[in-house]
Formats: sequence, structure tokens, C-alpha cells
Amino acid sequence: MVEKLNYIVFGMFLLAAAWEDGRKKSISIWLLLSGGAAGFALSLLQRENCFKFTGCLVGFALLTLSKLSKESVGTGDGCFFIISGLFLPAQSNLILFFYGLSLSGIFCGLFFLLNRAKGIDVGKERIPFIPFLVPVWLIMVLR
Repeated sequence: MVEKLNYIVFGMFLLAAAWEDGRKKSISIWLLLSGGAAGFALSLLQRENCFKFTGCLVGFALLTLSKLSKESVGTGDGCFFIISGLFLPAQSNLILFFYGLSLSGIFCGLFFLLNRAKGIDVGKERIPFIPFLVPVWLIMVLR
């Protein structure tokens, strides 16, 4: 019962974050705080061991990378993956991250090549990352 609720609440959080990231290229602190509170409450209800929180390590690694790269990787993406680690086990969070990264890499490569063929320089263009996680999450839930 709690596991299904966990999937539903995380799905709602992911959709809201993807919508906001796609529109504004940032995620509001209120959305992150509410998602974090819900994830923490649901992780306490599941009564699993402390290793449940190892899923948050993906987010901490992204925040570290964000600091080292002077925000080339968004801070919001790192915060999102810390919160998703409250909902998901470490392996699922890594799968979500790597498949989302692969999907966004394919899109960005095609975006660059198509615009390059038109003679448009898009080297400094910023593409939001969280929307690429939605199809990956749907595939993860449906399989």
C-alpha cells in the first residue's frame, strides 16, 4: 500500500518538477521542500533500514559536480535527485539518472547537429534536464 502511494507521490513530484524546469529552466524551492517532506514522510512509513537513504547519494554527487563546474550542472537537478533518493532505492535512482542522461544526450546531440546544419550556433543554449526523466520513469513503472 505504502509502496504504491510512494510511486504516485513521486510521479506527481516528478511531473511538477519537469513542468517547472521545462518552462522556467529552474525548480522553485517550495516544490523541492514539499517533495522532500513527502519523500521523508513516506520513507519513514516504509520502515526500511538506513540504507534507503543511499539513493540520495546521486543528488549529492550532482551538487558536488555543480559546485566544481560553476553551475554547468544545475543545482536544482542535484536537489531533485536528493529528493528522488528519498522515494527510490539507490539502484532505481541511478537507473533514472543514467537513462535520463542518455536520453537528454541524444536530444542535445540532435539539437546541436540540426541547428549547426542551419548555421545557428547553440553552444551556450541551456536545456532543462528533468523533463527527460518523465519517459524514463514511465517505462520504469510500466515494466
